[in-house]
Amino acid sequence: MAASTLTFTRLPLAEALGAVAGLGFRTVEIAAHEGWVHVSPARLAEDQTAVGGAVAAAVRAAGLRVVALNAGLGSADPDRQVTLVGALSRLAATLGAGVLTIPAAPPPGEGVLLAVAGEIRRLAALVAAASACGVQLAVECHMGALTEEPATAAALCRAVPGLRLTLDPSHYWAGVAQGRGWEAVLPHVCHVHLRDAGAGGWAEIQMPVGRGCVDFPAVIGSLRAAAYRGAYAVEYIDSLPLPGGTSSEAQAVAMAHAAAEWLA
Repeated sequence: MAASTLTFTRLPLAEALGAVAGLGFRTVEIAAHEGWVHVSPARLAEDQTAVGGAVAAAVRAAGLRVVALNAGLGSADPDRQVTLVGALSRLAATLGAGVLTIPAAPPPGEGVLLAVAGEIRRLAALVAAASACGVQLAVECHMGALTEEPATAAALCRAVPGLRLTLDPSHYWAGVAQGRGWEAVLPHVCHVHLRDAGAGGWAEIQMPVGRGCVDFPAVIGSLRAAAYRGAYAVEYIDSLPLPGGTSSEAQAVAMAHAAAEWLA
């Protein structure tokens, strides 16, 4: 059971890692979102040795093991994206993290088939860049992306050899799927994010554990039945509203304890 550094977006990486360890976690998913947190893919690509070395040193100091990177590339240029995914994949390989998660493209207003065809081409190139480093590329099941529809997410994986999914069930309960059809993605999942959510869209994408409507026992049971063997990462985000007067840190710990029971 890992924790995401997104629980501590207001802290620099070294402090965020220390805070994750302070909550009792021993494994971590590092956020690498351009213009936000905690590692800049652009700076990493410019100086892999210095930036990657600083990240590795911070991980060692915190006594954590990295299971995945969760990245936002910050560029729409296809060639630039290949460069950035290559740099992130080299960092992931150095850290011993087997999975790199990136966003899927947003859904188009019109021309869905054309958009999907373009996304297939983009993702095929990025899968090749990650695979060259021995890292699994995944796109996240996320509201506001092509993957917000479970059937489309599964279709992308069937069309792009080597592509997998990071399943975040909160987006399939709060978003357009409304808790339906998520089973379609199960054969393609290589990583999982855990956060409770309501059914009311983005306003309820993050709810205290047990106050949302995500059917976690069903999700985890179905993943087991599909022979899922990957990691689970708790992803409560301190920059998102959280009803109930509680904190992202408290909910991350509560979710970890609840998930341990569901996984027992």
